[in-house]
Amino acid sequence: MCFSSSSSAKLQTHLRSSSATMAVRGSRRQNYRCFGLSLLQYRRLAEIPPLHAVCEVVLPREIHSRILGHLEALHKDLDEPSCPTCLARDLSSYSKVCMEWHAAAIPQLYGRIYIAGDDSPELKKRIKMRNGCRAWLLRKTLLVRPDFAAMVRQLKLPEYQDLTAKESKENNKLVASIVQLCPHLERLEGHYPEYRVGVKDNLQTALLSRDFLKEHIWTIQPEGPMQLAQSESFANAHIRWTKLETLVLQGGSGNKAGSMSHLTFAGVFEQLPSLKKLLVARFHDYEFDDNTLMAIPDQIEYLRLEELPGVTDAGVSEYVDRASVRRRIRSLSLIELELLSTLLISKIFSRLMHLEKFTLVQTSSPQLPPQSCADRTKPTFASATLQLLHWDVLIPGPANILLARSIHSSAFPALKAIRAPSDHHGIIQVVCKPLEHIVLPFDRVEARLLRIQQEQREDKYFYPETRYSRSLPQARINAQDRIEAARESTFMRIVVTEGTAKKEGLSVDLKAFMGDWRSKVKYELLPDLWGSEFAVLTVAGLLNARVSTEWRPGDGVDMCNGRWNSRSFASGRGVKWWGHTERTPGMRDMELAMLF
Repeated sequence: MCFSSSSSAKLQTHLRSSSATMAVRGSRRQNYRCFGLSLLQYRRLAEIPPLHAVCEVVLPREIHSRILGHLEALHKDLDEPSCPTCLARDLSSYSKVCMEWHAAAIPQLYGRIYIAGDDSPELKKRIKMRNGCRAWLLRKTLLVRPDFAAMVRQLKLPEYQDLTAKESKENNKLVASIVQLCPHLERLEGHYPEYRVGVKDNLQTALLSRDFLKEHIWTIQPEGPMQLAQSESFANAHIRWTKLETLVLQGGSGNKAGSMSHLTFAGVFEQLPSLKKLLVARFHDYEFDDNTLMAIPDQIEYLRLEELPGVTDAGVSEYVDRASVRRRIRSLSLIELELLSTLLISKIFSRLMHLEKFTLVQTSSPQLPPQSCADRTKPTFASATLQLLHWDVLIPGPANILLARSIHSSAFPALKAIRAPSDHHGIIQVVCKPLEHIVLPFDRVEARLLRIQQEQREDKYFYPETRYSRSLPQARINAQDRIEAARESTFMRIVVTEGTAKKEGLSVDLKAFMGDWRSKVKYELLPDLWGSEFAVLTVAGLLNARVSTEWRPGDGVDMCNGRWNSRSFASGRGVKWWGHTERTPGMRDMELAMLF
């Protein structure tokens, strides 16, 4: 239950417990002094009707939903957030009021189980475990209460980094056993086992048996090509994932040959009828090529292709020509594919009828073929539905100029924002809505540290791309410098006159600005994940943000110790049950949808 910060509200809660009733009868003076109240105030509050009277009025389930939603919003407040432990404690208190409140709060409490941070030393000593004490208690509860286990939809368990091989294996078995107890599990956070050919993993087996799983990440380590039987076994293992909506397939790091093949990808795709979001990254050209691209299911709406040397301009062009792709694709991300032609990008914009977001990240600039007979007076790029555009071509080239001309010609009527970290000369910024300020407080410090790191890594040989950077702090600094440079000139001078005589002191100079005041396109330089140096969120960055819940020196974060909403209590007097081991505050929902 969410308790008020006032003394009277806390005392009411205190009086409603059985232990508090005994305290009223035995030592009334000691109780009211703990709360800073006079004896008269204490006697008035002691006459509160018993708590079971609250349950005499049956509240609609919608009212409970509103109360619990507001409680969760208070705990997730960005200005003063609590931790998942505090939220679970208050939900548990809410459920103990009466049976009606219990029925309303338990689905909220067990629907999303979020266990983060270290276990308390007292709990470790009592259970005699080094790590995973709360996970062990959760497993014990779900074993005896299968009705609670059936409510679990999302599960986040901490992944400990300093475990021995034996402890890591035991922790993996513990997590797998919890997953097996949750028949309606949709999402598991914090544990992402790598797939190795021929190696059985308890957690992977448990996840493959969940019929309601909606998202998964496969990190496939290169262990040599799969045999035909192994490929069929891997594909058929997905047969129960009929409700899977989001899938990430990425190759692992290693010097051995890749394990995947065209047949393996095609077999996996055939088993996933509900798949809508797909990310494929870091596979060799003999694992994923243009033919594999054509095997992607027709129902895909969000597609991200990253670091796939086997995918060419011809393959992408053939893919966007498919009728199902033209009607369904809403978000397309092409990262480090090194597209060669601006005509292909123009084709993507024109063919995809419902495209709302497009991301292009590559080093070289696409070129306009010299033999092209396109009308240079018309915009090269045009889309009637595009709303968000991430354009990151590291080395400047004609593509940036063509895009700026297209925006200026109103070829993107629905475009709301563009993010261009590699707009080194402000070609795109000048056709967007003017901004007064874009730099963040610590950008100059971070940019200086980045330059020092680059100087330390600099080789004696010069490469053209070393002059440019995708760093957002540096991009914001450059954009702010262009804004301030534009203000040094005068855009318009207003002079007030009376007749033909000029009045002294009645002239005003309006400073110039960087941008086009008629444009509706916002120029943005913020990352997908707040605090990141680079704009596009990577799979590794998302996994680190999901797993890392521990405090580190230098974070500058005030830890949560359970006293989040108990400010008026006397420190350490009668509220030991209220506190818990210090844990990082905040509960960010790190969904895989952030990758698209």
